[in-house]
Amino acid sequence: MNRYKLIEKNFDSSINFESEDIFNNKKKVGKIFDVIPNFVKEDLDEITGKMADFYNDVQFPNYDDCEDYSSLYDKGIKNIFTKRLDEELGYGTKILELGCGTGQLSLFLSRSNREIFAVDISNASLKLGEDFREKYQIKNTYFMKMDVFDLKFKQNNFDCIISNGVLHHTKNAEEAFKCLVKVLQPGGIIIIGLYHKYGRLFTRFKQKLANIIGNKIAYLDRTSRKIKSRDKRRAWVKDQFMNPHETLHTPNQVFDWFSSNNVEFLNLIPHYDLNKDRLFSKKEKPNISIIDDLLMAFDSTQIQEGGFFVMVGMKR
Repeated sequence: MNRYKLIEKNFDSSINFESEDIFNNKKKVGKIFDVIPNFVKEDLDEITGKMADFYNDVQFPNYDDCEDYSSLYDKGIKNIFTKRLDEELGYGTKILELGCGTGQLSLFLSRSNREIFAVDISNASLKLGEDFREKYQIKNTYFMKMDVFDLKFKQNNFDCIISNGVLHHTKNAEEAFKCLVKVLQPGGIIIIGLYHKYGRLFTRFKQKLANIIGNKIAYLDRTSRKIKSRDKRRAWVKDQFMNPHETLHTPNQVFDWFSSNNVEFLNLIPHYDLNKDRLFSKKEKPNISIIDDLLMAFDSTQIQEGGFFVMVGMKR
């Protein structure tokens, strides 16, 4: 039986996993969808199409430092954010990762009988994730090609939605957020990571410089210099400094998104420290002034990480 039949109940009534159109749509994708369902039937909009082409080339992150599932898991445990996710997501949780890329986070979270829906628009990235899943027979993770603006899932379906470093690469980050909230069930957790408007100041400068010196920008970036793998370094440089589209945001802007979509604020990283507290525990919503935002441009962690914040909420 087609393994995707096991999860068919999560999709709207128009989806039939025995349909040849879903698995045998060879348009621009070669043989990848012999095993991965494709829900993108029309041409993508201009920005989404550019991003799909970009990540088909970049495939960020790759699996150079993941020899097997144990090394993938060890990598996840060493990161405080992904470690907290694994600790706090319950047994049997139904999770959507929107913009899964090569699928490392989805595969890392696949323990504890969770059901993972790993969605992206990059054929090559999906193929890397599916190859790793198949090699290590991870049965509860399902890769699929789907556009965030045309999600095929039932409304109020997921226990948790993760979209980390993705929405700012879409044509409209706020509208993409609304699409995600629709398929999150009441009481469900949503986690989004976005580029900070001011925390990304130094990275924006490096992007301008990369237009002149190309890949040599890696020598001027501390994070790039630490990456030993040549392919992984190339992927990081391309993703950070040569990305065809990104938008910048502030926490106050996302507070408004939460309020307008009936999502309760739980946590904001790096405003609250994950080394000291839980990811999903409710915090007091911080009052962030324009001065606080501007100071993020000079925060050493923001500079090193490329200017990034993560907000966690719960759908009411």
